[in-house]
Amino acid sequence: MGLNVLIKSLNSEMILNRNDSIFISIIIPIHNEEDSLPQLMAELDEVVIGATYGIEVIIINDVSTDGSQKIIEEFEKKYYYVKSIYLHKKGGQTGCFQVAFQEAKGKYLIRMDGDLQDDPRDLKHFFNLCMDGQDLIMGLRGLRKHRRLLRVVSMLYDALMVLMVDSPLHTSTSSFIAFKTEFIKGIIFKKNDHRYLPLIAINKGATKIREIVVSHRERKYGVTKYNNLHKIFFGIIETVSFLIRIKLGYYNSIKSRIKKETK
Repeated sequence: MGLNVLIKSLNSEMILNRNDSIFISIIIPIHNEEDSLPQLMAELDEVVIGATYGIEVIIINDVSTDGSQKIIEEFEKKYYYVKSIYLHKKGGQTGCFQVAFQEAKGKYLIRMDGDLQDDPRDLKHFFNLCMDGQDLIMGLRGLRKHRRLLRVVSMLYDALMVLMVDSPLHTSTSSFIAFKTEFIKGIIFKKNDHRYLPLIAINKGATKIREIVVSHRERKYGVTKYNNLHKIFFGIIETVSFLIRIKLGYYNSIKSRIKKETK
């Protein structure tokens, strides 16, 4: 216990005194995850305190109605590397990432879910590949804990992405992904673009791509926030819209860029 506190204190002092302090920003959107948050934070801390480079964890609260916000505020006080963002209007995952990506200071962004299905222990594999200079790192879920229908739809979607945009990825549906910030930051995302972030990064020039097998755990608390049939039906329409944007070059156009404020 004393050793962990010492390591944490030394890391905090070292990171806060560096000019180039943040190397990796871990982005976690949450909505009503008060039961999952304590375990998630404990597992994250085990990984972060062992790092020798700057890491920040940004937790975005998407208008939770439970006790999530209070728990996150306690995390900010206890863990020097935690930053919270509270959305006052429901933004969904895309809205969360839109805000968090602009606030993130890291050279790399890692997005992961806050429901404990993504295992923080896998972060070390991402860290190593970030240090190796990869542009995009995809987490391939070894044994998916989703229902059969969703798994089948994901397979069809991945096949469509290969046919339509020549995707080099085995899957584009992972929630556990790392990117170089330069390929994602500053874009005005359209509705549910969080589902297409790997393909957007590739479209914007990411070529050094690695895939790693990650754990996919059973949901321990609560239920999924998505209705599968609703997700599939509207997902077809959204995917067609995304493919049109890709083909028309939206993500590389001036109108896709967030305008910088002038003083």
